[in-house]
Amino acid sequence: YFMTYLYDENCFPNFSAVYQFILEEEGKTYEYYLEVANGKARYAEGKHDFPSLTIYALVTVWFDIVSGKLNGFFGWLTKKYRIEGPMSYLRKFNVAFGKQFSNQDIPKVDDTIHDYELTHKRVWKKPDNVLILHGSPRMENGATYFYLQRIINGIEKSGTSVELIHIYDKNLKIESCRGCFACWKTTSGQCVIKDDGRELKKKFEDAYLIIFAMPIYADSRPSKVQTLMERMFVCLPPVFTSYDKLTRHPLRDYKERYMALFAVNGFPEIEHFNPLLETFKANARNFHRPLVASIFRPGAESYILTPYHRENLKQILLALEKAGHELVEKGGVSKHILKKISGDYGIGYNDWRNSTNLFYHLKASQEINDNSEKFAK
Repeated sequence: YFMTYLYDENCFPNFSAVYQFILEEEGKTYEYYLEVANGKARYAEGKHDFPSLTIYALVTVWFDIVSGKLNGFFGWLTKKYRIEGPMSYLRKFNVAFGKQFSNQDIPKVDDTIHDYELTHKRVWKKPDNVLILHGSPRMENGATYFYLQRIINGIEKSGTSVELIHIYDKNLKIESCRGCFACWKTTSGQCVIKDDGRELKKKFEDAYLIIFAMPIYADSRPSKVQTLMERMFVCLPPVFTSYDKLTRHPLRDYKERYMALFAVNGFPEIEHFNPLLETFKANARNFHRPLVASIFRPGAESYILTPYHRENLKQILLALEKAGHELVEKGGVSKHILKKISGDYGIGYNDWRNSTNLFYHLKASQEINDNSEKFAK
């Protein structure tokens, strides 16, 4: 299909021909043809009844020819593919489908890197409201929400309102992206799936600051959070630009927007957050929404449930409230506050593991005894 764009109608006036392709790959055969007539080239699948030239090749060989890695005529000379039909059509093919595009032919795109994406040029504006997307399947009964409440307290004490959305609310319907590319090809940025993803997309685009809050699941984010981020693909048009030595898409609309990350994990080491952090750094780059803060609490549930950690927990909760305050006031969180939130408070990992294992062992034993008594009754 792409080759129809490479056809140069100026090469051979009044030229007409049918090029039949029989391509093979891993035991499968693919048949299609290019028909040239009236100054245009048309692509179709299947076999033509009266081809001018038939080309037999491996898919990889033909891709090399189309991409320019292999000269078509030289490929025939070296027997990388074979033909049936007059050689004159093969000679004309290399010229007729060799149209060259200049920089003027490629649509100009806006690849501006805006000041708000650069830390040294950014001017933070305290938001009137903050959107929090809470991605814990346990919603208000989990460790994420237990800690998140303190961040919310700090934000609200600063005079900023909070809109909290539980992504796992059973009434919130978000279907997985179908990968249909309709938002690129036919609907100009509108997802064809008619569910709550459309409203969340609007909130995603409108929010000056979004805080993503979640536990770590299998070294990454919970599945419904991933589903939501995939659905936000509709915010990006089918255009490619450069940014920081990488490639990304521009946005359909440009606004100054930011994101922050809050996550908890059951393990005591902060290194377990690295995969999640790298994922959100990529999201921040590709959605043109800088990640202004990453707030992590390792060993989260143990610090809530184990009496051994109770005094340290108080310090963690106080630091989380300060983090919420700093985030909306300054557009970031101080390193010493982040350290208090994620710190081990002098508890060695072996001691942490032993005390936590003992707690869960005793808890499980108690639950077994309680259930046994209920069963006996």
